[in-house]
Amino acid sequence: MQIIHVNLASSLSGGEYQTLALMSGLRDMGTEQWLVHRQGSRVGALAKEQNLRTLTAGQAFFSLRAGCWRKPVILHAHDGRAVHWARISAGLHHLPYLVTRRTHTIPKDNRWTHGTYANACRVACVSGFVEEGMQDYDATLNSCVVHDGVVGFSSDAECSKKLREAHSSRVIVAQVGRLAIEKEVGVTLEVARQLAAKNLPLQFWILGDGPMRTELQAAAADLDNVEFFGHRDDIGDFLAAADVLVHPARHEAFGSVIVEAMQQGVAVIASRVGGIPEVVLDNQTGLLIECGDVAGFCAAIEKMCNEPELMARMANAGRERAELFSLEVMTERYLQLYRQCLEDFSRS
Repeated sequence: MQIIHVNLASSLSGGEYQTLALMSGLRDMGTEQWLVHRQGSRVGALAKEQNLRTLTAGQAFFSLRAGCWRKPVILHAHDGRAVHWARISAGLHHLPYLVTRRTHTIPKDNRWTHGTYANACRVACVSGFVEEGMQDYDATLNSCVVHDGVVGFSSDAECSKKLREAHSSRVIVAQVGRLAIEKEVGVTLEVARQLAAKNLPLQFWILGDGPMRTELQAAAADLDNVEFFGHRDDIGDFLAAADVLVHPARHEAFGSVIVEAMQQGVAVIASRVGGIPEVVLDNQTGLLIECGDVAGFCAAIEKMCNEPELMARMANAGRERAELFSLEVMTERYLQLYRQCLEDFSRS
């Protein structure tokens, strides 16, 4: 069995890292596979660095005798553009294809797009929330849930210790993600402002970059308890040094960074939106707050600050729950789906 992973994204985001992580896990299991990518894409470059076999979309599409087409083959589309490429290629080569849906938005409402998803052997959704949306889009879809796997940010104990020592007397609250409107970093800044007025020993770390960075930094210019670190390749060091992850997003299909934090033993306070409640069990592995509720986030962080035993208990419970979202679990689940798809296709 060969798997042709198709990811035509031009930039790197969670979906691309998940694609590479899945390919790495499957390689460890001895699975033959290829990555079809956009010319000059970053995911293609990273795949080559990891010694994964790659082809550009043009090379694969116009080379009917390329090694990737040796049957049995199943195509796995990992992003919106890849879905259509996979459908056309599957039709040319008479192959089954599987789709992973990682976004909360629904596909375009037209005949071609409906047909593309309806013809997939499976539509694997990263959360039950995403699957509900896809079933609303088309109740005939053969959908299922496959949660993303924790890639696992590496961390250096010495680096984390130094970060921690810089604020040894404070509770460190981190937000990690793109600095865009949907991540509601403005909520975190307002929380930091209100809690600073209470003289609570808190330090807020904002990790990530995005279109709102300049605006957000200007808004926090007078806050001594907020630091911006921009894009970091050493996020694991920061998470290992943090006490609390705050995630006030407006929407979230799954929330892989939450699982990453839980794996590092960080207590979580997050919005009760999208797929997050499937990851964070309220009052057990973290605290869930209504989206945009500044007072609610303030109260939750203050509670963690004043009750260190509660913070420790939720952090430990979160670390245990993160094991359910391991890369190994995800890889094995997809391997089962590939086999099922090939069996179903051979009988059709």
